[in-house]
Amino acid sequence: MSKLFDGYWQSLKPLEVEEPIDVWVHRPLAFILARALLPTRVSPNTVTIFSMFFGVLALAAMFTRVSGHLTLAGACIFASAVVDCADGQLARMRGTSSALGRMLDGVADFVVALVIVGGGAVVVLRSHSSSIWEFLIFAAVIGVTAVTGSFHMASYDQYKNLYLKFTHPKYGEAEDLESAYARYAKVEETRSIWLRIAWQIYLFYLKNQTNYIQSFDPFTSTHLSKLPTYAPDTAAIYAKHNCQLMKHWRTWFGFGSLTFGFAVAIALDCVEIYLVLRGILLNCFYYGWMMPQQRRASERAFAELGLQNK
Repeated sequence: MSKLFDGYWQSLKPLEVEEPIDVWVHRPLAFILARALLPTRVSPNTVTIFSMFFGVLALAAMFTRVSGHLTLAGACIFASAVVDCADGQLARMRGTSSALGRMLDGVADFVVALVIVGGGAVVVLRSHSSSIWEFLIFAAVIGVTAVTGSFHMASYDQYKNLYLKFTHPKYGEAEDLESAYARYAKVEETRSIWLRIAWQIYLFYLKNQTNYIQSFDPFTSTHLSKLPTYAPDTAAIYAKHNCQLMKHWRTWFGFGSLTFGFAVAIALDCVEIYLVLRGILLNCFYYGWMMPQQRRASERAFAELGLQNK
């Protein structure tokens, strides 16, 4: 039994950046799936495709009118989150993590987030279509929640990658926009149509993430490849300024918390409440406290590290 538990913890990313909802809910189930697939020829990339399949299946369930369709949609969203965790755990258990796999995982997250938020919007607007004012109010809330939700996840992703870059000697979970464009140019002649589409989605995400972070936090760095490699002294400095903030990033603003919240809200048919919580309350926390605190932490950390121009 101890070996099983050890295997589980070793299949995770560093706990300083892992989302609690993933550690305690999604990843234990994903670990069971990954262990079952370990001796097979099923690749982590195939598992990633199945996470998208469950997301699309959730969208189809939301569009139907059969009894229990929202419960089914919630279950599919939850299954998508579990399978999404399993691909990375399977890759780490096999020691086959790759830049391509991480790219495809990011593309899958983008697609699943798009379809479940879009499906949730249809569910809400369909039930508030009798009044034009109700419809417009909820459409506005949905728009704000969708756009700012993408900012939340992009921010968590950025600061997670920076935290790993500075504080973990085996960093290798992400790349910056420049590195992605360089890798894109090298494989240009060998891409299938599906990889071309995946690359365009991935580069679109990285470009928008980079532009957003640079506009909102001018003190941080989005050029991961230009930052120094791990060293204990730089790790201690960066962690000193960012450790507490990272706890909030990973708890409230990651992909796992988004999908779990949507799964519960859809299954219980209370998406409106979830939209208010994310679109209003979470944004008050994000813009009113998190980002101002993060800008100050970035300014202090990069100044102490002597990396203001990186």
